[in-house]
Amino acid sequence: MTTSTPELASGSLTRVRIGAVDGTRVRVETGMTGPATAPALRPMLLASDARSARISLVPDGAMLLAGDDVTVEVEVGEGASLTLVEPAGTVAYDMDGGHASWTVTITLAANATLVWAGEPFVVSAGADVTRDTRVTLGPGARLALRETLVLGRHGERPGRVSTTWTAHEHDGRPLLVESLDLDASSLVPGLVGSHRVLASVTAFGRDVPPDVCPGGRLDLERGGVLWRHLADETHEVPAEPWECATTG
Repeated sequence: MTTSTPELASGSLTRVRIGAVDGTRVRVETGMTGPATAPALRPMLLASDARSARISLVPDGAMLLAGDDVTVEVEVGEGASLTLVEPAGTVAYDMDGGHASWTVTITLAANATLVWAGEPFVVSAGADVTRDTRVTLGPGARLALRETLVLGRHGERPGRVSTTWTAHEHDGRPLLVESLDLDASSLVPGLVGSHRVLASVTAFGRDVPPDVCPGGRLDLERGGVLWRHLADETHEVPAEPWECATTG
């Protein structure tokens, strides 16, 4: 495991790369760049073996506040497997007219696997956040990604979150392209109603039969499955889609 910390002009960048086998263990490279005062996600290696690694993304500093620009780049080499975990959720606080961003870029080589168990992302009153997720999958790559947006802390109205989610094959053909803009005005019938929690599980490259986990399921035209559920509280989100995405 190697770690580097060169300077970045603004914001923070977290890199996680795993690749070819180095001796008896997969090669793991992690790094953080950015000003010392910028909040970031610090990658902590939990375990590794000849073909896989398990890494925790630990918040390093309070986030998200106005002006925060958090970027995470994940690369998984051919045939390797990476599991990412988050020890706690993220809260976007009141930004008093400011803005913050959260960008994730995932690149999976041929037959690579990524399992990312994301924790709740809470958009507090007064927050204004842009979330951008970009995924590129090589032939035979497998992805399972869990995301949960919570619109406001308990008893408060939410701030604003603008999300963009794109997944492409290695040749550029799109698998999933989606944009959502959510704020207090979304809590009406026809949108999310009174539900504060929007939970998503996205899976590519996994064989999940059509009759398995049918609730909230959307089968994508070019392969892959997206499960989505609305709930009043995070504990009400069903566990079955994540189990199907990670065991199929």
